[in-house]
Amino acid sequence: MKKQQVLNCSFSSWYQLFKQITIESKIISLPKEFIDYLNEDGIVLPEGDHSRNDEADDEQDENDEQRQVPSFPDLQQSIHNALHSLGGAVFPKLNWSCPKDASWIACGNTLKCHTPNDIILLLKSSDFVTHDVTCPFDSCEDDETASDEVQFELILRKWVDISQAMEFRVFVKHDNIIGISQRDPTTYFPVLQSMKEHIGGRICNFHRKYIQGKFHDEDYVFDVYFKNEKKVVLLDFNPFGEVTDGLMFEWSELCGEESQLEDGDAAEDDTPDLTDLVRIVESGTSVQPSPYNSYRVPTDVIDIATGMDSNKLIDFLQLEARQQGNEETETNNEENR
Repeated sequence: MKKQQVLNCSFSSWYQLFKQITIESKIISLPKEFIDYLNEDGIVLPEGDHSRNDEADDEQDENDEQRQVPSFPDLQQSIHNALHSLGGAVFPKLNWSCPKDASWIACGNTLKCHTPNDIILLLKSSDFVTHDVTCPFDSCEDDETASDEVQFELILRKWVDISQAMEFRVFVKHDNIIGISQRDPTTYFPVLQSMKEHIGGRICNFHRKYIQGKFHDEDYVFDVYFKNEKKVVLLDFNPFGEVTDGLMFEWSELCGEESQLEDGDAAEDDTPDLTDLVRIVESGTSVQPSPYNSYRVPTDVIDIATGMDSNKLIDFLQLEARQQGNEETETNNEENR
């Protein structure tokens, strides 16, 4: 994967080109001071917007009160303006990633934001966002660009309620579709079982009409959802490579597989071979575990549970042994009294 492929998938690189087929959005340039703030340890929200964070403020550690409270008045005003323009509720992301891994920290476990601090809390708590601002090109074979040379942007997308069953990821190689995956592989949707031909046909027609030959690369990944029976909506572009989740596909097969469609094929929704392109969760027993569950608990717990850090596991077992020994001693003392 080349660095330019990643840059081409940055939101502002493609939004104007495909504005008519995607969700209305606002792009706000982020100052270096805000990027530095995102990279700092701890979570201290900026002053000037506490309308939805009173409880969180009350629970902050006393040491936080002695720390300097950050202030980004121009940025916060720009966010306020964008929120008003987009109807009062937005979905936030940076150039490439959204803070989906931090949804657990938000009210209702959702990325639906109503205030600047709703947005900033998610960004500050997200490992995905941290990756964007620190090492966006770490998977590129020609990575020579420092992250501080990138103009980072906050993308605010008008909030739209999307049925997860109707959301799909599309893999494109040599500008032809080679795979279509259910976007949420952690859930079994019975309604999809009889729709594979319909899904393949609609997405192939949409790609040929609106995207094929127009995107900056020939190899890329894009996400869509079916708004209704007639309308397909573009959600995002992603680089064609392992940095992007393959969902129901393995990247070894995607990189080694030529397109199953030739130019001009799949003109009709009922083309039989379209079902070969589409992969869905076929039953309730074949769902995949959620990749976001690990972000809901401390990493120490994950290391112990998986054995990834043997030293932590040993310390945990020794602590358990000491606690059991103490309990046995207390029991013996009680019996001897």
